Amino acid sequence: MRKIFRNNAQGIVDALTKIIAKKGRGTRILEKINLANPKWGARDRNLVHSATYEILRWKSYYRFLSTAEDATDEAEKPWKLLGVWLVLNEVEIPEWDEFKNLDVALIKAKQKEKVTPEISKSIPLWLYERGKAELSKEWNIELDALNIEAKLILRVNRIVTSPKKLQEDLMTLFQIETHLIKGYEDALILNQRKNLRKNPLYLKGSFEIQDANSQKIAPFTQAKPGMKIIDGCAGAGGKTLHLASLMRNKGEIIALDVEIDKLKELSRRARRNKVKAIKNTWVPDPQYKESLTNWADRVLIDAPCSGLGTLKRNPELKWRLTEERISEVIELQRAILLEQSKWVKAGGKLIYVTCSILPSENQNQIAWFLEQEEGAAFVLEKEEMLFSHQTQFDGFYAARLIRKVVNNIPKTV
Repeated sequence: MRKIFRNNAQGIVDALTKIIAKKGRGTRILEKINLANPKWGARDRNLVHSATYEILRWKSYYRFLSTAEDATDEAEKPWKLLGVWLVLNEVEIPEWDEFKNLDVALIKAKQKEKVTPEISKSIPLWLYERGKAELSKEWNIELDALNIEAKLILRVNRIVTSPKKLQEDLMTLFQIETHLIKGYEDALILNQRKNLRKNPLYLKGSFEIQDANSQKIAPFTQAKPGMKIIDGCAGAGGKTLHLASLMRNKGEIIALDVEIDKLKELSRRARRNKVKAIKNTWVPDPQYKESLTNWADRVLIDAPCSGLGTLKRNPELKWRLTEERISEVIELQRAILLEQSKWVKAGGKLIYVTCSILPSENQNQIAWFLEQEEGAAFVLEKEEMLFSHQTQFDGFYAARLIRKVVNNIPKTV
C-alpha cells in the first residue's frame, strides 16, 4: 500500500485552504507551494498537484462521504477531505492526530448510498439546476466529461518548427513521447504529464501549452498572412500567439486587454515565440479605440465568461462562481460586442468566443447582438459548439460573423 509523507500532506492541506477559503487560483497557489518546498522531487510535486485537484473536483462528494461539514474548526475540514482521498486511493492512513477520527468503514459504506445529482457530479446545487435548464440531458453528460482531468496538450509554433520536427526532438533529446491529434493540426498530446516550462525547446519558443479546443479558435478566424487583426480581449495572449503563427509573422495584430500585467506577459511570450507582428495596447485609451473603427480584417473577441468549459483543468471555478457573476459577465459580453464590432471593416469578420458551455453566454448572445443596431451590419456565417464529452478537451463556443458591405452584398476577405 502506498504511503504519504507529512510534508506532502501539509502541502495538499495548505493548497486546499488557500484555494477554498481564500478563493485563490489553483495553479498559482501550487506554484508557490512548490517553490516553498525546494527539496521536493517530481513525485512529491505530482502527488500534491493531483491530490489537490482531485479533491477540488469532487469536493461535494467527498464532503458527503466524510464529516467535513460537521467540523466546527475550519482548519479540520481540508484534513477530513484529504482523509477521504487517502481511503479512495488506497493510501495508508498515517497515525497522525488529524486522522484519529477518520472512519474508514463509514466512508466505504456511504459509497454505496444513492446521492442527488449535484453531489454525484460534485457541483453547487444552483449551478447544477442552471446548467440542466440550459442544456437539458446534455448537461449531465458534459459534467461527467468535465470531471476528468485534462490532458497536457502542446501547440506547435510554426514560426520556429513543425509538428513532426517537435515530436522527433522531444523524443530524441528528452525521451518525451507525444502523439498527434486528428483534426488538430498544431497539437501534440503528451503520453505522460510532465512539467515542460523549463524545457529548452519551450524556452526557445518551439511550443506553447494550450488546450486542443482552444487551438481551434485561431484557425476558425480564417486569419491569413498580411491581414490586420485585433484580439480585443487578449489576456496573456495564447490565441494571439497562435494567430501570429498562422500568419507566419506577416501582417499586424493589435492585442488589447484591460489588465496591463497580462499584456506584459504577452510581450514576454511573444519574444520567446519569435513573434514580431503583435502590438500590445492597454484598452482604457478611448481615443485609440476610436481610431480602430472600420480598421480590421478580423476582430477576435475571446470574451470574459463563466469559464465552465475549463473545469477539467480549473475545478475550483465551480466553487467560486455565483449567479451574480454570470449575470455580470453576460452584460459585459454584450457591451464588448457592441463596442468591438465597430472595428471590423466592410467584408471583414467578427469572431466571438467563450470557454463557457452555457447558451446564455453563447448562442443567445449572438442572437441578441444581431437584433441590435450594431448587429444589423452583420450576417452570421458559422457557429460551433465544442463540448468536452464529444472531444475530450475543454468546452468552447465560437461564432463567425461577416460585416456587410455598403450594398448589403457580403464580400469576404
